[in-house]
Amino acid sequence: MHKTFNKIFDILTGFDLQGQLNEVLMMDTWSREQIDAYQHQMFEKLKEYASRSEIYRDCRSWQLSDFPVYTKDFYRSSENLFLTRIRKPYRIESTSGSTATPRRIHVSKEMLLAKRVSYLKMLRWFNLSRESKVVYIGGLFKDWKYRIYYLFKNKIYLSSYNITRDKALEYISIINKAKPSVLFSYPYAIDLLIRYAEETGTAIHSPDLIYTGAENLYPPIEQKIRRFFPDSKLSEEYWSTEANIGVRCPHGKMHVDEDTVILELDDMDETGAGDLLVTNLFSYDLPLIRYRLGDRVRFSDSYCPCGRKTRVIEKVMGRNIDYFDLPDGRKIAFTENSIQIAQMSRNILAYQIVYNRSSQEVIFRYVPEDKEKPVEREKIASYFRINFNLPIGFSEVDFIESDKSGKYKTFKTIS
Repeated sequence: MHKTFNKIFDILTGFDLQGQLNEVLMMDTWSREQIDAYQHQMFEKLKEYASRSEIYRDCRSWQLSDFPVYTKDFYRSSENLFLTRIRKPYRIESTSGSTATPRRIHVSKEMLLAKRVSYLKMLRWFNLSRESKVVYIGGLFKDWKYRIYYLFKNKIYLSSYNITRDKALEYISIINKAKPSVLFSYPYAIDLLIRYAEETGTAIHSPDLIYTGAENLYPPIEQKIRRFFPDSKLSEEYWSTEANIGVRCPHGKMHVDEDTVILELDDMDETGAGDLLVTNLFSYDLPLIRYRLGDRVRFSDSYCPCGRKTRVIEKVMGRNIDYFDLPDGRKIAFTENSIQIAQMSRNILAYQIVYNRSSQEVIFRYVPEDKEKPVEREKIASYFRINFNLPIGFSEVDFIESDKSGKYKTFKTIS
């Protein structure tokens, strides 16, 4: 039934997912020179579309390095300059992202197809298929139309928005009953499920693949997933509304989706990490060329042992919002300190660090596992004094809210 529905759905939407998937999988066997040639060809095509816009009207003879670097704020304030107006946009999505600044992204049909194919490619890498049963935990509640759609797609959708203890146990029961081959979850959501499962002594069905996205998969959560689900494979998507950027292969390496994007690094530091610039090769309606995404990443100097010649992202250092901008000029990524902070967070069910850039103060909000047992406040405070020279206050709360997209941010800044 599910395979038949997928075929019908592809015909109705005009998406040749299988054909596109076969082409993308061919890239797994390509040399680096073939990948570079493909990207050059696709970039020339993108330039033809871009030349229809006001801001890029003279770009046909430009090389990639000739294009200016534009920020999210500039795109937001100057949207009309980028529009190609070649057709009615397939979809317009609003996103606040890590900066909480509303933006409208013109998603072309080709961009959406590329994201769906990236997901199918990942499934094939793990010997799974489009019809494999999935439990998906992420985002806000969906209406009945989406639920019927997911039913036909062999998926069960569960919202990650503000997961309580009772809701977590309900989700565990659903997973155990459904026995999915794939469990997709925001990292925070699966972390909560594991915490409550361990607290209550409840087992969770071990799927063939656990697949995370939307938030950084911090090392403490990854370690917890691997310990709790030793028989499950683990993958991770690195996507944004603007582009699908990469996905982890079975060897654990984050491969860039080079059939879809060209990535560059700007303002690189001594470690090789730099600001990520994204060129979406299928952004025909509103070209995203050398778009400063707001993340800092580091590329690997070597190829993956899997044999693929696509570039590998060694580390996502964190979004701009994930940095402490300190009075002494230092800029320190929260991700570089997440393991140490997590190790000091005994008897803490969930925590959130709120950094006030204006006052240079930190509030450590936390939900205790057991209110009768102590939390290592002094140890955490000492860590912040020694490493950041920042004062820290503590706030015990009953619940840490997700944002409007259903995501949970361990670290956030306010001005």
